[in-house]
Amino acid sequence: MLKKQESARRHWPTFHAPVLGIAIGIMLFFGVQVVSPHPGQSCEQLGQITEEWQLGLPTRPLICGATLAGDLRYDRALTERRKITLP
Repeated sequence: MLKKQESARRHWPTFHAPVLGIAIGIMLFFGVQVVSPHPGQSCEQLGQITEEWQLGLPTRPLICGATLAGDLRYDRALTERRKITLP
């Protein structure tokens, strides 16, 4: 086990590990963006509710609705907003 660690250290200079971490982070970011549904994308079932994921932002609910042309598309669901009252 130690021989493998030593050979890995010799073949991987110190800057490769941070570069690999950054590359994994970028791939994760784009993977979440691609997998998550967005408003305007087509959907299969009318009334289906799902969430739009974006890193760094809270999730937003999306609902599958029908357009005037008869297509099923995701659109942002209306949610109640809390009113803040000052004392």
